[in-house]
Amino acid sequence: MRIQVSPGSVLASGADAIVNAANTDLAHGGGVAAAIAKAAGPRLTAESRRIGRCPLGGAVATTAGDLPARVVLHVPTIQYGAAARPATADELCQSLHQALSLAVAHGCHCVALPMLGGGVVGLSPYESCRRIADALRTATPPLPADVLVCAFTPGEQAAARAVFPSNGAAG
Repeated sequence: MRIQVSPGSVLASGADAIVNAANTDLAHGGGVAAAIAKAAGPRLTAESRRIGRCPLGGAVATTAGDLPARVVLHVPTIQYGAAARPATADELCQSLHQALSLAVAHGCHCVALPMLGGGVVGLSPYESCRRIADALRTATPPLPADVLVCAFTPGEQAAARAVFPSNGAAG
């Protein structure tokens, strides 16, 4: 598996699998999730509603709808409701491992990841990159050929370059 830092949005990545920073209700109301849902169109939202929920530590695949990707892989980073809380580092790692397995199962060779755990979860770009690096380092085959860590803002890009200095290895 090759890891590359890709400046910009997961929507512009050209990957055949896009990871969505979801919530456990698969309601795509804000941030990366809203941008992906809007670009994908109503089929993604309808499929998410049919699935209903995905627990912290899990991952689910839906259609990519109008996106050029094959699938969207939903990785819950926060749980809402009475037991509201963000995903732990272990849960995020488990979710990413499942998402990578789902990508392979759907025949995807390239997976694009946003900065998971930023936004409402509140992780810094550096901490998000560290958690992504830990998950990628401990993932077991079969794995997609390429993983793009998409860094949208200048702060995310600086963090991604610090964590993945050789643009291909977790530092």
